Amino acid sequence: MIGPLTLTELADVVGVIRDVIVIVAFLLSIALLVGLFFLYRKISQLVDAAKRTMENAEQIVDVVSTKIVGPAAAGSGVAFGLGKAVAFITGLRGNKRKKGEDSDG
Repeated sequence: MIGPLTLTELADVVGVIRDVIVIVAFLLSIALLVGLFFLYRKISQLVDAAKRTMENAEQIVDVVSTKIVGPAAAGSGVAFGLGKAVAFITGLRGNKRKKGEDSDG
């Protein structure tokens, strides 16, 4: 059988090669799909972890805002109001001018 192949034998060889290529392509596509599935699961877990981290960060910011920034802002508002009141009172006393002094103009 080392000699020239007949047309029937050549068709059989081509058919076997085609079948092997189809089987290998099928196995590679199955392996690719399985790999993509596992990659999807890992990425999904990573996204879920990122979501949990963002929710925790939002809770922390909310607590900090409620417990620290809110009272500090209220306290600073009171301090600002007292400062304005003191400036108003001292401004009234400081603006009294003696008769005979020239104005800035």
